[in-house]
Amino acid sequence: MKRLALLLLFFPALLEPLLGVDREAFTITRYQLEVQVDRSAHVMAVTGKLTLRNDSNKPQRLITLQVSSSLRWNGIAADGQPLQWLGDNYTSDIDHTGSLSEAIVTLPKEAAPATTVTLDVQYGGTITQDATRLTRTGVPAEVAARNDWDQISNAFTTVRGLGYVAWYPVAIEAVSLSDGNAVFDAIARWKHRQEHSQFDARVIVTEPASLPSMCVASNASGSSCGEARDARDAAGKSKEFTNGLHLDGLEEAVPTFAIANYVELARPAITLLHTPDHTSLVRDYALAAEANDPLLQEWLPENKPPAAGAASPTTQPKADASQARVIELTDPNANPWQNGAVLFTPLREASTANLQLLLLPAQVAARFHSPRPWMQDGLARFLQVKSVENRSGRAAALEFLDQYRELLAQAEAGAHATAGSPGDNTLLNTNDEVYLRGKGGFVFWMLHDMVGDDALQRALASYHGGADKDPAYFQRLLKTSSKRDLEWFFDDWVYRDRGLPDFHVVSVYPRPLLDETQKNYIVTTTIENHGHAAAEVPVIIQTASGEKSVRVVVKANEKGVGRIEVPVPPAKIVVNDGSVPEVKVGNNEYDVPPPQQ
Repeated sequence: MKRLALLLLFFPALLEPLLGVDREAFTITRYQLEVQVDRSAHVMAVTGKLTLRNDSNKPQRLITLQVSSSLRWNGIAADGQPLQWLGDNYTSDIDHTGSLSEAIVTLPKEAAPATTVTLDVQYGGTITQDATRLTRTGVPAEVAARNDWDQISNAFTTVRGLGYVAWYPVAIEAVSLSDGNAVFDAIARWKHRQEHSQFDARVIVTEPASLPSMCVASNASGSSCGEARDARDAAGKSKEFTNGLHLDGLEEAVPTFAIANYVELARPAITLLHTPDHTSLVRDYALAAEANDPLLQEWLPENKPPAAGAASPTTQPKADASQARVIELTDPNANPWQNGAVLFTPLREASTANLQLLLLPAQVAARFHSPRPWMQDGLARFLQVKSVENRSGRAAALEFLDQYRELLAQAEAGAHATAGSPGDNTLLNTNDEVYLRGKGGFVFWMLHDMVGDDALQRALASYHGGADKDPAYFQRLLKTSSKRDLEWFFDDWVYRDRGLPDFHVVSVYPRPLLDETQKNYIVTTTIENHGHAAAEVPVIIQTASGEKSVRVVVKANEKGVGRIEVPVPPAKIVVNDGSVPEVKVGNNEYDVPPPQQ
């Protein structure tokens, strides 16, 4: 088929309808794909059917289909009849190559709103490691390669879907990584449209019979390596390895497959697929996963009863009942990647503590499911901080929590410097990991400080993703368990984006008690918040005999007062121990002058 540019040169009349194409008019409601993989040639060949529904409000004659630019469309048909289509490259950073192979298909007749169309598709090509979209934005090649590691090869075959490699058809308007969160927002909108789409793919790899048995692994439910059978090719006897990839909905799962000579280690806490030469390493990972069990059982006990009004067990999201899984990435330089309860990672030597932190988010996803990403990611981050606290104390936990503070402060400063509304990037609608994990983790930590572990655990035990239809659902659960109305907190930190607080000590007034037998002091401290978000912040009073703290609620652009009794005059006041993220932290200490004799 001739290139679009050439066709338009000779047939300019074609340009007018294509300029008006609505790339997001159709939703693919069902994928039925067969994927043939040739590792030695880096090739995949795909045939199958797509069922598409016109979700626009007017009839549509044109359908847009996009796959990675390293793949090419070979045929598109309906009811056995080939369709007219025009193909060209389409620059967009939803794919690791930074470009897509786009086909604009002309239907025999218009599809009315809400009607469906079934297309037969054929496409294929190579998938090799490509980090073009990252390197052209200035990311060093070595760093880019550790993040965009998807490829098909004998040494390493793992392919993630949309957001990394568009190995199955999609349709999204062009977006660029240089345009803030545009790529992540566009992918999130597509995933939301595909929330109920059914995805079925059968991945098939044919290998010489002399090679070790292959395993075709995926992030679909279950941990089976699929099937193997004898086959014949031109060179003689071979083996065919195949596995199905079935997903009910694409809002959270990113269809992903990996091929290697995996063997399975199944433990009650986790299942791991690994290469035979890493048997010793994989046992370390299994032990680390088991070391997380006490924390998980304390915060997310298994087999909790359904809440009133929640979805029935048969309609609960599968993550509620699934087991965490690890699939080894055979490229030792690849960065780990988690999708739900599945972690793709190289197996490396590391301390048990570090492995616990690596595995914990996938284990949390296996036990807890929320349709709200800030809760899903924030809770995983919070439990990582709790793991550090259980092992090394609060100071170490706050140091770990602080890893996101500066990034969050920079992101908030950038967001509030734009002309957009302060509510544009709230935890309810953001797709930015700094907010979802960083700010979400801080929110859970601040809630735990304010209401205590027991109340927060009771609220989580009552939480059911299927019942979360209202942004205030979790707030109400927490109000019931803690007997505290935290509307002000959720309003500033979750429902709206007020930015971050900025505390400093205005004044300190130590006064000796009138009871001369005790010789204690009442210290009154006034705290001012120059930021735009309210918070309950700890105020630490340091004395020669130790320190005590009091918690003070300080609203935005207001002052708050804390009082506490200490045995000797205070020497220093410190507002905020790092548990509340601030715009800056250099003005949080106040040296108290010694009392006059």
